[in-house]
Amino acid sequence: MTRAVAILEELSRRQRPMALAELSRALDLAKSTVANLCSALESTHMIRRVDGRWTLGYKLVELGRGFLAGTDIVAEFRGQSAVLAVAATETLLLAVLDGSEVVYIARHDGCQPIRLASDIGLRLPAVATALGKAMLASLPESELDKRLAQVSELPQLTARSHRTMDALRRDLDATRERGYAVDDEQSTEGVTSISVALSGSDNPPTAVGATLLAARLTTPLRESLVTDLRQLAGRLGQLARS
Repeated sequence: MTRAVAILEELSRRQRPMALAELSRALDLAKSTVANLCSALESTHMIRRVDGRWTLGYKLVELGRGFLAGTDIVAEFRGQSAVLAVAATETLLLAVLDGSEVVYIARHDGCQPIRLASDIGLRLPAVATALGKAMLASLPESELDKRLAQVSELPQLTARSHRTMDALRRDLDATRERGYAVDDEQSTEGVTSISVALSGSDNPPTAVGATLLAARLTTPLRESLVTDLRQLAGRLGQLARS
């Protein structure tokens, strides 16, 4: 079972079809073992073949939809996002912290003409995103140290990505002080994000955020988004604690 899950995780991480030999090398497993596991996963529609290579199957989409449909916080996020005074017009995200990565679990599309790439299920390094930094900054110091110990090398996604752990920790300190996190083109050039962590949602840590083109983020808009995100996080936090 553990090896089968490893195959699914590797295919999800690569986000492209992989040949049997490539999967075998990536997982450090014998080709015969990987072949047997892939055949079993194919029979349950968890993975499928594309031109002789393996990729994730449509069954996972069905399971993901079932999970989201049965999650109260996702339904509440969708409902509350639509009635926010200013943020309702923006791209909003709900995410959880998994190890040292952010996983998007829900998305609200506003009325902006440009759709930003932030699909449900996407994983990104927590240290390079506003959502991730908001959640990391909300952790007790011992738990934060444990999570950061999992980061062997800071990801250099743009020229503005943090180069040192000291710079990251200063950013997290600033996040705690002001009560929200900022991704100032650290994960994607030309795109900025603001995020607020949910209070009382430590299992797993959860946050909401707004993502928009950096050129649009004026001071009044930032202040309005922070106000709306705090309101949204507060309502979702109450649900998480109930």
